[in-house]
Amino acid sequence: MRLKQILSGAIAAAALLVAGAADAGTVIIEKKHRTIVEHHVPVGRMAPRYIGHDRVIEVVRGRHIRFVGRPYFYRGYYVLRCYDRVGRLAYCKIHPRTGAFLGISVRL
Repeated sequence: MRLKQILSGAIAAAALLVAGAADAGTVIIEKKHRTIVEHHVPVGRMAPRYIGHDRVIEVVRGRHIRFVGRPYFYRGYYVLRCYDRVGRLAYCKIHPRTGAFLGISVRL
């Protein structure tokens, strides 16, 4: 089984090299059940800069919102568990590049 995975990864890498699709930003990841080929940022372009977790906490704390836990990245935004004005559990959404507060969503 392991030999089959290694061969499939080698065949995928060879196909990328022959096609000219592989460059310095291509990564091949071999998992148990499949081979994943990821194309990263082309050489010469910078990856987007994101604000740190401490800055996310400062933004939420600056709005006098009580929060729980650490911020995490979800669907392109930083999300932080917090409590709304009534005391229900909610989620604060923060823009990852600018640090702008986007709002609170309440789960019912």
